[in-house]
Amino acid sequence: MQGVGFRPFIFNLADEFSLTGTVANTLEGVHIYVNCDQERLDHFVQLIHEKSPTQALITSINYEETDNKAFKDFSIIESSLDGNPDLLITPDFAICYRCKQELGDPLNKRYRYPYITCTYCGPRYSIESDLPYDRHRTSMGSFKMCNACEEEYMNPTDRRFYSQTNSCPECRISQWVVNHDGMQEELDEDKIIDFVCDKIKGGSVVAVKGIGGFLLMCDPYNEITVNKLRKIKQRPSKPFALLYPNEDQVMKNFQISQDELNELQSPAAPIVLIKLRNSSSKAIELLPTIAPGLDRLGVMIPYAPLLVLIAEKISQPLLATSGNRKASPIVYKNEEAIESLSGFADFFLLNNREIKIPQDDSVIKFSERYHQKIVIRRSRGYAPAFVQNAIDVSFSEQVLAMGALLKSTFCIWQKGRTHISQFLGDTTEFDAQISYERTLQHVSRLLKFKPEVVLVDKHPAYFTAQIGKEISIKNNASFIQVLHHEAHFWAVLGENNLLKADQDVLGVVFDGTGMGNDGAIWGGEFYRYSQHKLSRIKHINYYPHILGDKMAREPRLSAFALLHAVGENIDLIKEYFTGEEIDYYSRVLDHSTLMTSSMGRLFDAMSSLLGLCQINTYEGEAAMYLECEAQNYCNREGQFSQTYTCSFTNETSIDFRDLISAIIRDIKTGKNPGEIAARFHRTIVQMIEEVVLRGGFKSIAFSGGVFQNGLLVDMIIDQLGDKFKLYFHKHLSPNDECISYGQLVGYYTSKILRKKKKEVSYKKSAV
Repeated sequence: MQGVGFRPFIFNLADEFSLTGTVANTLEGVHIYVNCDQERLDHFVQLIHEKSPTQALITSINYEETDNKAFKDFSIIESSLDGNPDLLITPDFAICYRCKQELGDPLNKRYRYPYITCTYCGPRYSIESDLPYDRHRTSMGSFKMCNACEEEYMNPTDRRFYSQTNSCPECRISQWVVNHDGMQEELDEDKIIDFVCDKIKGGSVVAVKGIGGFLLMCDPYNEITVNKLRKIKQRPSKPFALLYPNEDQVMKNFQISQDELNELQSPAAPIVLIKLRNSSSKAIELLPTIAPGLDRLGVMIPYAPLLVLIAEKISQPLLATSGNRKASPIVYKNEEAIESLSGFADFFLLNNREIKIPQDDSVIKFSERYHQKIVIRRSRGYAPAFVQNAIDVSFSEQVLAMGALLKSTFCIWQKGRTHISQFLGDTTEFDAQISYERTLQHVSRLLKFKPEVVLVDKHPAYFTAQIGKEISIKNNASFIQVLHHEAHFWAVLGENNLLKADQDVLGVVFDGTGMGNDGAIWGGEFYRYSQHKLSRIKHINYYPHILGDKMAREPRLSAFALLHAVGENIDLIKEYFTGEEIDYYSRVLDHSTLMTSSMGRLFDAMSSLLGLCQINTYEGEAAMYLECEAQNYCNREGQFSQTYTCSFTNETSIDFRDLISAIIRDIKTGKNPGEIAARFHRTIVQMIEEVVLRGGFKSIAFSGGVFQNGLLVDMIIDQLGDKFKLYFHKHLSPNDECISYGQLVGYYTSKILRKKKKEVSYKKSAV
C-alpha cells in the first residue's frame, strides 16, 4: 500500500462518499477510520478493491466497529510508528506516462527536470531508510520542498498529493559531471545533459547514477569503445543491454510480442530479451559486438526521467550496463563510483540524492512459441515485495532463509508477509558477500526483524550457510539445513500454490550444481510430492565431477568427463586440449570419486561436443549457444520431434550412454549441429515424459537454471501440455534466486507434516 498513492486515493474516495475520518500509514499497513453506516461502508470497501491505484497490492481488507468517535472532516494523519512492521516493502517504479509528458512539455515547470516524479512513480525501496514510507524516512528527507511543491503535496486534487519524492527545479535534486580524475566540469545544470550526450556520441563511456546504482553508457555502434569496455570489464562475450529511447524504435527493430511490450512498459520496466526483426533491421549489426553468438538482445526503455532525457537527445539505442567490476555488485555511491569505475568511465554524471540500497536491472524473457514468461533476474522494480498464498498467514514464526551461493537472495517471513531480496550475485566474491550482509541488515532494520529460525543450504562451505550459522547463534534461533534441489522444488510448488494438491506432483529439477544427501553433486533430479512430503524417485546416471568450479567454467571438461564415463574416445574434443592437459585430466578421471547427476553440465558437454563453446566467459554461455543453435534450426525446419534414446536401467537412474554415443555418431557423419542440438533438447523432453508415464503423474512442476532455456520450455509445453498440468515459476527465477523462498516453503511444510503426525498420534492415544 505504501508509496503508491493509496492515502490520497482513500482521501478522495472518502470525499466522494462525504465520509469523515482519517487515513494513515502504519507499520501494519493502511489504517482507515470512518463515520459510516453499513450500507455505505460496504460500497466504500467495494470501490477500494475496484479502483485502487494500479501499483497497489491489496492482500486483505478487514474492518470492525470501534468505540464511537465523531470526525469533523476526512484527513490524512501522521504515520504511526507503533509496533513492528507488518507490510510489504514497495519496489521502485518507472516514470509514469504523465510525468513523461510533463518532462517534454516546454510550458510545464518541470520541463527537462531529470528527477520529476509523482505519487505514482519514482524510487521507493532504493531510497527508504525506515518504515512506514514517508518523506522524512527516505533520501528525500533532506530536500525541503518549495512553496509550489508544498501546495501540490497538500492539495487533494493534485497528482502529487502526498507524493513523498516531490521536487522541481526550484527545490531541485542537483546533478553535476566529473571526469575520470574526479575533477568537476564547469557546466550550467541545463547544459549537463547535452554535455553527456555529446561525450557519448564522441566515443566516451559515461557512468550515470540511476535509481539502483550506476550505469555505464556508451554508443553501441562504436566498436572501439565497446571493445575497450569489454576488455576493461573482463567481459569478452557476455551480452550487454541496450537502452532504446521509446517503444516505437523497439517495435521497428524487434519481433516484439504483446507480452514483451507489456513488460517493457510496466512499472518495473525490466530488461527484456527480444529477437531482432529481420536482417534489414539496423539493430542487426549490433549482434556481433553486443550479444556475440546469440539471436536476442536485452532491451529496455528509460525507466527514470534522467534516462529519458539522455536517450531522447541521442535518439538511438545506447549500451547500458551495470557499473561494476567483474563479479562485484553494482556501484551506487558517488565517491565509490569515482574510485572504482575510473578505469571504465571517462565521465561521471552524479547527483545528491542518496541511494540507500543498490539494485541491478531486472531481466525477463519469453519462450518463442508459447510465450511462457521466464525470469532471468529479479531485482529493480520487483524486489523485495512478494505476494504468495502457499503459506498460511497464521504461521507465526519469524524465519530467515539464506538462499544459495550463486545468484543469491535471502527471504524473510514475518507476520504473514514474504520478503525476497533483489538478486545479490555470486557470494564466492568478497564484495558480493559485503553487499549481501549490508542488504540483509538494511531490510531487517526496515522490518525490525529478528529471526527465530534460520534456514540454509546443506552445503557447509556456502557463504550463506556460514553467515546463517552466525546469525542463528547471535539470535538464539533454530538452525536448519535444506537440500538444494528440494528447495528448488519447494519454490515452484509454493509459487503455484500446490502444497494442498490432492494428487501427487512430479518435480523436475535440472540445474548445474547442488549438494545431494549421498555425497554426490546433484542436478538432474526427479521428485515426487505427496501429502506434504518429497521423495527423490529418479536422476540421470552419475558421471565424474572433477576439479570443482573449474568444470562449470569449462564445458570441455564436462564433455571429457562424459566421454570417459561412457567409454568413448576424446577425438571430437582433442583439439581443445594440450597433450599435457589430456594426460592430466585422464589421470584425474581415472581416480575420481566425486560423482554428479548435473543436467546443467550435460548441456555444457553438448555445447562442447558441437564445437560451440569450450570455456565459459560468463555463466550459462555454453548452454545459451546450444539453445540458440537448436532454436534457429527449429525456426528454419519447423518444430522438431525426433529424439535419441535414453535407457531406464534400474529403478532410480536414467542411462545416457546411448544418447551420447548416438550424438557422437551424428557429429562424425557431418549432421547439422542445429539438428543435433534440437534433437538433444527433444530427447530431454522425452525423458521427462517417460518418468511421468512410469510414475502415473498428472501434474509436473519445473525448477532449476536449465529451465531458463526457452526452447526447452516450449518443447515441454508442445509435447506435454495437452496431456498433463504443467507448472513453471511465474514471478521468481527458476535459477538459484528461488532457493531462499523454497527453503521457507520446505520448512513451513515440514511443520504442517509434524503437526499432522501429532494430531494422528493424539487421536490414536485417545482411542
